[in-house]
Amino acid sequence: MRNKWQVAAALAAVTVVTGCTVTVGGSASPVPGQGPVVTAVDACTLLDQAQVDALGYETPGRSVKENKDRLQPPMCLWNSKEDVDPSAILNVGVASDLDFNEYISGAVKKSEPQRISGLTWTQYASILPDDCTFYALLGAKSFAYVGVSAGKLDRSCELAKLAIPQVAAHLPGGQDAPPITPSTSAKPEPGGPLLSADPCATLKPDQVSQLKNISPDGKKDTSSTVPNASFCLWDDTDGDGGQKAFEVWFGPSTPVGEWPGAKGVPPTETVDVGGKKWGLFPNMGGLRVTCGATLSITDTSSVQVVSGFIGDDTKTCDTVKQGLPLVTANLPG
Repeated sequence: MRNKWQVAAALAAVTVVTGCTVTVGGSASPVPGQGPVVTAVDACTLLDQAQVDALGYETPGRSVKENKDRLQPPMCLWNSKEDVDPSAILNVGVASDLDFNEYISGAVKKSEPQRISGLTWTQYASILPDDCTFYALLGAKSFAYVGVSAGKLDRSCELAKLAIPQVAAHLPGGQDAPPITPSTSAKPEPGGPLLSADPCATLKPDQVSQLKNISPDGKKDTSSTVPNASFCLWDDTDGDGGQKAFEVWFGPSTPVGEWPGAKGVPPTETVDVGGKKWGLFPNMGGLRVTCGATLSITDTSSVQVVSGFIGDDTKTCDTVKQGLPLVTANLPG
């Protein structure tokens, strides 16, 4: 499935060689209060299709076979659905004949054991900063784990804990899975005053003339990357260097903090235009020559203005700032 599986497989390869030392003594027998020793299973069977869907991941999962030379138990990887935020990878594994001491290889315990759905789960550190993985011992050489990587450690742990009861229901000694509210799209339905508005109407020809090296003719288009978004582009007139094109974007289903390049990044300053407060993003998306500004229209819709300058970092946001009063005056509603 696209290149995301390659990323997931790489993540899994790293994840499964991390952990910490824990004493597991005796012969291969059940751990008191946890259940019988696990026999070899396909890790993808530890969640059924309904559970995977409700947790917000795509089916089918990606099965990875056991590799004893690499101390890798059988595992299954699921990518989050395209419309679920945050993007995450769920990694579930189960070992039936692998020494946990050798497998975990000395990583730090990150939590005290927690009793969840009939089994005892403990979080161990990973070399990946956003990876959160919990392990349950099932016998001297049998254990299961549930791990999530979702960009931020606290969010990864939230998602891992949500998946653990669903996985436990398929493990020896685990309790029945509790009901789970099916995941829903993180994207709101398009609406508000931007839905039927024309972004090219935000600058009249005589207003464009106030912006240096910008063509008076705007061209409207729709976005292939931002759902339901449309934009108008006024090209620059000074060649490949210098001024960049001026763009106004309408996002009728894009909350103000969800624009690519601005997502998860606080604005460097607020520009007040007649009581409308624009957030300014120099170096938008990590591009030194690009500047953006965003304005909330409703809780689920917003406007974005983008331009920039090539060759002089001090001018990156000049045209954006000059254009904000003109655009603001012509916004719908």
